[in-house]
Amino acid sequence: MNLYPYIVIFSGAIALTLFLITRDRKGSVKALLLKTITSFLFISVAFASVMVNSGQGVATFFALIIMGLICGLIGDIVLDLKVMYKESSSLYQHGGMVAFLIGHLFYLAALIIYFGFDWIPLVIAVVLAIIIACVSKFILKFNFAEHTVDTYAYTFFLSYMMTQACYAAITRGFTACTVLLAAGSILFLLSDLILVMTYYDNKDSRPFIAVNHILYYAAQFTIALSVLYLVA
Repeated sequence: MNLYPYIVIFSGAIALTLFLITRDRKGSVKALLLKTITSFLFISVAFASVMVNSGQGVATFFALIIMGLICGLIGDIVLDLKVMYKESSSLYQHGGMVAFLIGHLFYLAALIIYFGFDWIPLVIAVVLAIIIACVSKFILKFNFAEHTVDTYAYTFFLSYMMTQACYAAITRGFTACTVLLAAGSILFLLSDLILVMTYYDNKDSRPFIAVNHILYYAAQFTIALSVLYLVA
């Protein structure tokens, strides 16, 4: 039965491959459909995982992770609509960023509830977010315009989710669950760093699009799989 989540992950890899073959810088209804299917599959990984690891203590963790994944699905759809309908791209980008930010709050809640709060990851997250913001603004010269507040808020919560996950892995002795959460959060950050370049540095070629999505879906599938290994 432990194979069920991995079978779903394999299906997700196939769906992602088909999406990447179809997706280009303009987007399409077919690409959006394939992307939606791929995103439904990372939600399915969490469901398959809780079917195997169904202890009572897992329920809240599972619920929070599922909510984060659902926010990811919503963000995926909205951000592809940004590509398809450029006249409303700013609105769709705002919606997508808000969806992902809320998703990170759910992930962060799961981490803090199950692995405990500490000031160290919060302080590190603040420093990391400031560094990323300064590099983006003063070195890379990105102009976030009307998305400045969205971007900086999102950067902080993504950084906090990542530092909290990495801190949990270190303090809990690198269990399978915490390592998956830490790896997923790092992959998320790497994906978003590339996404920023596609949005603000004209790096929207097919290779950049592919790497961005591969890192992103690896992050979501990895986070979803953490449910399988939670020991509550």
